[in-house]
Amino acid sequence: MSIKDSIRKYDEIFEGEPWFGNSILKSLEHIPALFWDKKPKKVSHSISELVYHLIDWRGFVIEKLKENRAFDIELNSEKDWRKNVSIQNEKEKKKTLEELVETQNIICELLLTKPDSWLNELVAGRKYRNGYMINGVIQHDIYHLGQINMVYSQLK
Repeated sequence: MSIKDSIRKYDEIFEGEPWFGNSILKSLEHIPALFWDKKPKKVSHSISELVYHLIDWRGFVIEKLKENRAFDIELNSEKDWRKNVSIQNEKEKKKTLEELVETQNIICELLLTKPDSWLNELVAGRKYRNGYMINGVIQHDIYHLGQINMVYSQLK
């Protein structure tokens, strides 16, 4: 895997045409804001919470791309799952999507500054490699996109 391959995968899943269906952005753009804060029975997180979870973990990747050894997100903490997240109208939804798009742009811009060999180096402050992290956040996005689409399908 190369840096360019990583960026291509990020872009395909985020706003391209992935083989599994709609991209992240296309899926979220088509879900009306009135569904973003609702939860079906026996579902842990709303679409709003899931989207902010994606934003926060992409923020983790951005910090690691910047070589920030100290930055961390503790699983099941407020940094992992924000409390009191609410998106109640299309204007708030648009602002949130802009924030998500910004994480995409920053990650790709920072990746472009890295040589392919960076993928084999250890993540700043971690015991795993950068390539593992990059693949992991792509998988993380796909996993939660599935949850987002499932929540929406149960609500509509």
